[in-house]
Amino acid sequence: MLSIIVCFLIIASCATAFLGMITKPSKTYLASSSSSSSLSMVAKSFYDIEEVDSKGKTVKFDQFKGKVVYGVNVASKCGYTASGYALLSKLSKMEGVEVALFPCNQFGGQEPGSDKEIDSFCALKGVEGANVFTKADVNGANTRPTYEYVKKQLRMPLVMWNFAGKFIVDKEGNVLPVKNEKNLEKDLQKLVEK
Repeated sequence: MLSIIVCFLIIASCATAFLGMITKPSKTYLASSSSSSSLSMVAKSFYDIEEVDSKGKTVKFDQFKGKVVYGVNVASKCGYTASGYALLSKLSKMEGVEVALFPCNQFGGQEPGSDKEIDSFCALKGVEGANVFTKADVNGANTRPTYEYVKKQLRMPLVMWNFAGKFIVDKEGNVLPVKNEKNLEKDLQKLVEK
């Protein structure tokens, strides 16, 4: 019985440490949280969201009305970076699909670059015409507005790692989960043609 209690305490301690790591606020976001969006209120619709892009301009998401949007949290120094950006390069060239990139340094400090460096990295990886937003958190007290809304819609308590916060928004503004990345291009094309 004692060994079960000890095991439970060890597991609980590890889980607490892990959750603390993934919800730790990003220093970059805290320093640059000049967004006009209120972080304390979750948007009523995807189109009510406003975010600051990598060039410092406020982007109102109502510009995405009638379009299919693929969004994901990204990092340039992650084990998933090569495959993630290869896919983003293909998706960014799809007619009728808006790609939205949300850089985040919350997971192992794997996005240390400035907004300008992140923009250059996207261009280097062939991600053309994507909407690149300023680096910010996807979990915790300083969660960016998009992920506040998306996580609520998908009933997703936490984004677990870089490239794990994938979502699709259809032409009507409904947030959909990415169920199978292998079928993603086909799924997006079906939504475009709908």
